[in-house]
Amino acid sequence: MLSLVELAAAPLARLRQAARVEVRAWTDTQELMDPRSLAAELNAKEMSAVFVEADFVLTETFEAAPGLRFVGVCRGDAGHVDVEAATRAGAVVTHAPGRNAAAVAELTIGLALAMLRGIPAAAAYVAGRRWEDPVTPYLHMRGAELGRQVVGVIGLGRIGRRTARLAQAFGARVLAADPALTAAQIQAAGCEPAALNALLETATLLTVHCPAMEATRGMIDAPALARLPHGARLVVTTGEGVVDERAAAAALRSGRLAGAAFDVFETHPIRPDHPLLDAPNALLLPHLGGATDATVARYSRMVVEDYLAFLAGARPRRLVNPQVFPAHD
Repeated sequence: MLSLVELAAAPLARLRQAARVEVRAWTDTQELMDPRSLAAELNAKEMSAVFVEADFVLTETFEAAPGLRFVGVCRGDAGHVDVEAATRAGAVVTHAPGRNAAAVAELTIGLALAMLRGIPAAAAYVAGRRWEDPVTPYLHMRGAELGRQVVGVIGLGRIGRRTARLAQAFGARVLAADPALTAAQIQAAGCEPAALNALLETATLLTVHCPAMEATRGMIDAPALARLPHGARLVVTTGEGVVDERAAAAALRSGRLAGAAFDVFETHPIRPDHPLLDAPNALLLPHLGGATDATVARYSRMVVEDYLAFLAGARPRRLVNPQVFPAHD
C-alpha cells in the first residue's frame, strides 16, 4: 500500500507487519500527486490501497486504477476523495474524525488568552527593550480574564464542543448555536442553547467552528459582527470563508472589535494585500490548528486500525461509504 501522508512510528510498524508499505508523505515531497499519476503508480506497483491527507483521489483515479480497493483519508472529512466514484468502483473509504479536535480547540483558547491578556504586544515590549520601569506595563497593559467572558461558540462539532469545555474550565459562560442540534443536545454538551442573533448580541468572545460549505459561507458578515457587543473579540480556527475577513478588518479598524485572531483564511497563504495584515489588534497565524505530533499519532492510529480491519475482512470502524462493504464480506 502507498501512504502519501506521514505516519507515526508505532502505527507504521504495526502496518508493516501486515502489508508492503511505501511512505511518500506530501510533507516531505511538498508536492501533491496528480490523480492520474497516482493511478499509474498504484498500477505499476500493484498496490490496492492508498492513504491521503492533502492529495486528491478523484474519478479518474478509480477509473484508471481498477485494483484500488481502499482509500484511507487522514482527515476529519472525506472531501479529498470522490466518494461516489469510490463507491461505484467498490472501493472502501475511511476517514479520521476528530483527529485534530484537541489541537484546534487548544489553539482557539490560546488565541483567546493571547488577545485578552495582550500577550504578543507585551512580549514584543520586553524584547524591544522598552520595559524601563515596573509601573507602566502594569497600568497600561491590563488585560481581561477568560473566566469573565461570555463565550459564543458557533458550530458544536468535535472542535466546538472541546473548545466549549475548555472555556468552561476557566469559568466562562458558554452559549452555543448549531442548527444541526436540538436545544436538548446543546444542553447535554454543557452549553446554553441560543439562536444565532441572540448569541451574537451577548458574546464578548466569539469562536467560529463551522465547516466551510455553501450554507455557511459569509455567515459572519458585517451585519453579524455589528450585533456583537462593542469591544468583543473574535477567534476563527475552522471554516474558511465562514467569516467575512474584510468585514472583520473593518470592524477592527473602527474599534467595534477589540481583537480578532485567525488561523484559517480563504487562501493559504494569505494574500500580501489582505486587509487583515494592516488591521489593528489582528493576531494572524499560518494555519497551525492541527499541527501537532498528537494529531499525526491520532490519524495514524485510526487509518491503520481501519486498514488492518479491512485486510482481515472486518468492517472498518470509520467507514465513509458503508454500502460497499458487503461486497468484501
